[in-house]
Amino acid sequence: MLAERINLLRRMVAALSDALHLANGLGESERAAEFYALRDSTARELNTTVERAFTNGVLTDAEVRSARRPIYGARHEMESARV
Repeated sequence: MLAERINLLRRMVAALSDALHLANGLGESERAAEFYALRDSTARELNTTVERAFTNGVLTDAEVRSARRPIYGARHEMESARV
C-alpha cells in the first residue's frame, strides 16, 4: 500500500506540473497559482511520506532515491523531443 501511495503522489506532482505549465502558457496566472500551491503541497506530502517510511525502516536508501526521482510530465517530453 505504501508503494502505491508514493507512486500516486509522484504521478500527482507530474500531472500538477503539466497543469501549471498549461495554465502559465494560457496566461491564467490565478489558476497557475492554484496549481503551484497544489503541486507544492503534494510534493511536501510525498517527501514526508518517504522520510517517515525511511525512518521507520520500511524503505531502503535505493527505494528513497527512486521515490524522490521525478516522473516527467508532458512539458519535459516536449522539450526533450526538440533537443
